[in-house]
Amino acid sequence: MVNPAESSETRLFAGTLQHVLDDNHRVTVPSRWRHEGLSEFFALPDPRRSFLILLPASELQRMATELEAANEYSRAQQRQYIRQLFARATSCMLDRQGRLVLPADVCQNLGLSGEVVLAGGGARIEVWKPENWQRNASEEDSTFAEIADRVGL
Repeated sequence: MVNPAESSETRLFAGTLQHVLDDNHRVTVPSRWRHEGLSEFFALPDPRRSFLILLPASELQRMATELEAANEYSRAQQRQYIRQLFARATSCMLDRQGRLVLPADVCQNLGLSGEVVLAGGGARIEVWKPENWQRNASEEDSTFAEIADRVGL
């Protein structure tokens, strides 16, 4: 039986908000993104850009399961990716006030401090430096508009 808190519909993270990352590397997850049964995220730095990805455990497991079912990668490549995926993931528990303590070393490497942008990404949340988010959003505008035309938005 599917737990309602685990359904993809209840885990939809949408919108963009600016929040403060305090000196203890805590950031408040917006209340509309907090769902019953969701108490843990896994933090992963994006491998190509300077932002942090926050994934619920079920999304992290879904990624690994889909990769294992794919035929385009060798078994060795699959094991290597899964090893790195889980080795790079840091568990972040959501406290009663809705705050996550993000990994200090990762925040430092990404330059995350003070004001940060939380961007909903469907099944995940992204944490950006505001100036990086603005630059990225501008760079992606034309791609968004092109695909929006194709899908009928």
